[in-house]
Amino acid sequence: MDDTGVWAAVDRRRRDIADYLEALPPGDWHRPSLCDAWTIREVAAHLTLAGLPRHRLAALALRHPGGTNRLIRETAVALARRMTDEQIVDALRDMIGLHRPFPGLTCREALVDAVGHTQDLTLPLGREIPVPPAEIAAAADHVVSYGGRGNAKVFRPLPTDGVRMVATDHYWAAGTGPEVTGTTRDLFLLLTGRTVHLDRLAGPGAGTLRERIGV
Repeated sequence: MDDTGVWAAVDRRRRDIADYLEALPPGDWHRPSLCDAWTIREVAAHLTLAGLPRHRLAALALRHPGGTNRLIRETAVALARRMTDEQIVDALRDMIGLHRPFPGLTCREALVDAVGHTQDLTLPLGREIPVPPAEIAAAADHVVSYGGRGNAKVFRPLPTDGVRMVATDHYWAAGTGPEVTGTTRDLFLLLTGRTVHLDRLAGPGAGTLRERIGV
C-alpha cells in the first residue's frame, strides 16, 4: 500500500470512529478503554491531537515535558477535559482529508494509531467497527518494521520473537518459528502489546506464547 492508499485508509478510520462516537451513549464515553489509565473519551481526544495547529502542539510539548510518551498521555487527558463530546467528534471529522502526520512521524504511524485505537474504543464496550484486513495488515507491517526500536517503544513489548504469526483472513505473515495463527486484528493486537484476544490465537506456537506472557 503506497502513501496515497495509506492516507485513504486513515480517512476511512477517522470517519468510522467519528460515526461510532457520535452514536455512543453519553455514559459510555467515561468507561475504561483498552489503554491503561485512559477512558474512551481520552482515547478519542488523543486522536484529535494530529489535527492541532503546529503552534498549539509546540505549546503542549512545553507544558508537558518529559518525552513523547508523557506528551501523548498527558495531552489526551488535558484535551478530554476541555473538549465536549461534540467538539471531539467535529475535530475528528475535520481531520478527514488532512494528510499531515504528527511531527516526526509518517502516514503509517497515523494508520497504526487509527487501527489500534479503533480497538481500544470498541472492544471494552463489546462493540465493533469493521476494519478491512488489508488495512490492518498494512499497519501490522509497519509495526514489524520497527524491529522493537524507535516508535515500538510506545507499545507494551510482548515476546513474539521465535514464532511465526500467520493471518487466517488475509495473506499476511511475519516472524520465524512455530506458527501462531489468528485474524489480522488479533495478530495486530498482539504486535501492539494488547493482550485482550490472546485466547483466540491458535497454532503450535500459541500455547508457548501465552506461557511467556503469563496468561
